[in-house]
Amino acid sequence: MKAFVQTAIGKFEERDLARPEPGPGEVVLRMRAALTCGTDVKLLARGHARIALPVTMGHEVCGEVAAAGPGADGFRAGERVVPGISGPCGRCADCAGGRPNLCERGHADRAWGAFAEYVRVPAAVVAANLHRVPATLEDEAAAFMDPLASVLHGWDRLGSAPRTLLVYGAGALGLLWAAVAARRGASVAVAGRRPERARLAERLGARFVDAGEAALAAIATDAAVDCTGDPAVWRRLPELVRPGGTVLLFGGCAPGATAAFDAARLHYAEITLVGSFHYGPAEAKAALDLLASGAIDPLPLLAGRGALSDLPRFLAAQARGEGVRYAVRSGA
Repeated sequence: MKAFVQTAIGKFEERDLARPEPGPGEVVLRMRAALTCGTDVKLLARGHARIALPVTMGHEVCGEVAAAGPGADGFRAGERVVPGISGPCGRCADCAGGRPNLCERGHADRAWGAFAEYVRVPAAVVAANLHRVPATLEDEAAAFMDPLASVLHGWDRLGSAPRTLLVYGAGALGLLWAAVAARRGASVAVAGRRPERARLAERLGARFVDAGEAALAAIATDAAVDCTGDPAVWRRLPELVRPGGTVLLFGGCAPGATAAFDAARLHYAEITLVGSFHYGPAEAKAALDLLASGAIDPLPLLAGRGALSDLPRFLAAQARGEGVRYAVRSGA
């Protein structure tokens, strides 16, 4: 089968790989649609602390079951499904404490490798985090389940719903944040450096503001969310929320990155810093339900569609900031 493999930082190539065969409890999907993602671009540019190279690239995928291994009960050939990345065990302290997103066993064997003709889904993901796609939902929209589930988890991490929210970063995650927050009644501003994304922000219920100092100096918000993974933005956001406000550190920083904060601001203004990572199966299901209902329409975020062979130019365009997301399809 054709697949794109990252071999080192800054390097990837198309390879002919053996089609995976499902082991006990596993399924193998035929890729129908897979999305480029900021994580793919970051992984290519700087590596990732949790992902060893070489690795078949991509992780946001809608596929159909091509084969099921023994014990993969309930999934039939031809069914359209979307896998979450992790398969929490349901038994550890994190799972018992309501933190399945942090389950170490769940991250030991992830559903990865979407940029290939066939994708192996580990048994733990099949058991806990593989979701059937409603008949009315398009493949490309269903593949947005993963980023939308991360946003839903982040929203829950905020605690109480903010009346006003600043989303720093106008990429796909920032725009999905805007859509979710606006739907839940918040007044949302999206800060970015690409004014051409203002129309997308407005379409999703938010206003767009320039991320420069002058424009942000006038911002006063109950909560702020980082969707950049830039430590400089992490340091900046506590200055932009009102006293008693919350800063959600949502974007993942590079391996080894650190961020320092103004202790006086955190202390005397009672600013809360909150981390957010990944999502659990319930949030994945909720995300798929939102997509299926039409409450969140992610398709305007797609700047282009093509075949698997188009992936190199799509990733290059996304790295240049040309377009929010791209979709590759089998048989396109």
